[in-house]
Amino acid sequence: MTDLKTLVAAVDSIIFDMDGTMVNTEPLHAKAAVMVLNEMGIELDLESCLAKYYGMTDIDVLKLTCPHLNDEQLEQTIEQKNLHLVKIFDQLRPEEKSSYVTPGLFEFFEYLKFHNKKIAVISASEDIVVDSTLNCFAIEPFVDLKMGRGQTLLTKPHPQPYLEGMRRLQSTPERTLIFEDSPTGLKSAIASGALVVRITGFAHSEEILHSLEIKNFLLR
Repeated sequence: MTDLKTLVAAVDSIIFDMDGTMVNTEPLHAKAAVMVLNEMGIELDLESCLAKYYGMTDIDVLKLTCPHLNDEQLEQTIEQKNLHLVKIFDQLRPEEKSSYVTPGLFEFFEYLKFHNKKIAVISASEDIVVDSTLNCFAIEPFVDLKMGRGQTLLTKPHPQPYLEGMRRLQSTPERTLIFEDSPTGLKSAIASGALVVRITGFAHSEEILHSLEIKNFLLR
């Protein structure tokens, strides 16, 4: 069993992926995308096939499912999808919000803050989605750095987002611990050279993808 306290003791900075790692928002992303596509006259059931697109960016999913859309239409679709997602967040009741959060997350945040660890969130979602998600689920107050897809030229699975995050945190791979969940995110995190732990609580596959895997953030 992976001991979170032991792992944390060896580093200065903790970086979290967002969707699927801290919060199970992928079903909400799919719901928002379906709403936009329906408005465009496109019938596509993304909500029932989340495993197929596990960890992929919006633009990659749309290129696969709607190959007839040009680049401008893709960007417009994503922009509208994000606006729908923000509305969905606004309509969530408090008890609903808690059901999307990975168990132990806030207690783990408190533990990290008590031990003076830097906390960052680095996501392949757009900045507006990162901001809205962190605010909706009351994560924002714990975060020292947040980065969305627009913060770097390259996105996951390239390591650039994590390397840039470490630079902004004034940390190094040797002093950084990253939590990820999806195959795409894991490739990015591992390639950065940091210590990586996979969170599997909301994973869409039972397949073991990494040597260090835990279900949630509960401290034991």
